[in-house]
Amino acid sequence: MEQIKFTGIVLKSVDYKEKDKLLTIFSLELGKITATLKGVKQEKAKLKFAAMPFCFAEFVASNNNGFLTITECSQIESFYNIISNYSKSVVGFLLLEISCIIMQKQPDERWFLTLINFLKELEFGKSDENILLLKIMLETLNKVGYGLSFDVCSECGLKFVGDVYINLEMGELECSACASINSKKLTRQQFAVLKLISETPLNKLSTLKQKTEVLEALKQILKQNLNLRLATNLKSLI
Repeated sequence: MEQIKFTGIVLKSVDYKEKDKLLTIFSLELGKITATLKGVKQEKAKLKFAAMPFCFAEFVASNNNGFLTITECSQIESFYNIISNYSKSVVGFLLLEISCIIMQKQPDERWFLTLINFLKELEFGKSDENILLLKIMLETLNKVGYGLSFDVCSECGLKFVGDVYINLEMGELECSACASINSKKLTRQQFAVLKLISETPLNKLSTLKQKTEVLEALKQILKQNLNLRLATNLKSLI
């Protein structure tokens, strides 16, 4: 039976049979995979930690005609502080949920590093969780090919000079001349904050400070946009 090694992070863990867990793992080498962790629901199971979401580790699995069973796991990082802090866990589980939706059974080194870097910032950094959440949502829109343009109207292609709207049906930014019944006007502050977050690198996000009510309003706007683009209803966003 073939043995394979890979580095990955557990995105999701569900009960399987009486004592097992079925893991969804995003791996650097293989992309998104499903693997069984046998006997892990027993009280003294040695690999119980490997069934936890956010477990970042080096795995060894047996491959039986495409069915993977985890046999060894060496943890790199547990991201414990994310799980133990509610506001951090909301952001963290959104990252895992998004990765579970957009990743396929093929390697994606860029998104793997994006995921790990976001989790490290969430665990060890000092960024406002709401700002980090918005950054993740913007990065996801870019990843799936629907990034927002903050310079020109998506309809007419002219530069923004006045009010800016977001089309809630199409999920794109528009000028006042192109706005329709489905468009919602962004305040100048909302537009400026969203653009600032989009243009600020992850390692500089901790320097940004914004009002909670502005960030909350933007979260609701992007939530609708992201649900539209991913054709889903993200459970991690409330």
